[in-house]
Amino acid sequence: MENLDVKAMMIDYLSGNLSETEEKNFKIQLEKDPALKEEFLEMSFFWEAENTEIPEPTMEMDRKFYEMLNEEVKEEQKDSSLVRFIKRVEVLPFRKVFYALGILTIGFFLGKGMNNVKEVHITEEVRVAQKETEQVRSQLVLTLLDQPSANQRLQAVNEVSKLSEVTETIIKALFATLNNDENVNVRLSAIESLKKYTDMPIVREGLVASIVHQKSPLVQIELADVMVLLQEKEAVKPFKELIDQEGINSSAKQKIEESISNIY
Repeated sequence: MENLDVKAMMIDYLSGNLSETEEKNFKIQLEKDPALKEEFLEMSFFWEAENTEIPEPTMEMDRKFYEMLNEEVKEEQKDSSLVRFIKRVEVLPFRKVFYALGILTIGFFLGKGMNNVKEVHITEEVRVAQKETEQVRSQLVLTLLDQPSANQRLQAVNEVSKLSEVTETIIKALFATLNNDENVNVRLSAIESLKKYTDMPIVREGLVASIVHQKSPLVQIELADVMVLLQEKEAVKPFKELIDQEGINSSAKQKIEESISNIY
């Protein structure tokens, strides 16, 4: 089985999307493959951490973290290994905080946290891990967007912001959510996420095309604000079509008319 297929099955298992037979076969596979079982346990920990309210790190936690970071940099200069550092961090009281934020966002610590220390060699293993983490997170987004729970779909949209890059598949999934999701909050969150990628033509075009599909006044007003911010002239025509529709909310209509006037 391909690596990504295995990770997708892990996500489905944790999401409760496997049938009884599939779940049984998956457990058998875990028992046969110790390495896979270890990887699954690690992902289970991440999954639990993502759905658990994690307290903010204290100043004492930060102090201990950077003390250990500086110690490891000295070791790093000797053997070029981050593995020892990660293992040593496990013994700290804030192990859960580090793992929840550290592994899935290891690029953040390497890029920002290590600016305060001297040279750190990023190993090939870390680069591969970062790439695989991106792939797993992307799969997680797509899986959660298909869940019946609005909270899980909201989580999926929020996960997009943690991706260093978004694929066309993710963008299309966000637009499918914007145009079809029954929950207004999920659709509003999709707009917020898409706003970050308006430098991409596919996003600007998709936002304009979505205008006529929206029935919620809140979503209509949010799109009006976005189009003014972007000064998107292509939005004027669909907005005019929208305000001509019967039953449009009066507040939304007024906002859209103002927005049309503010698009130069």
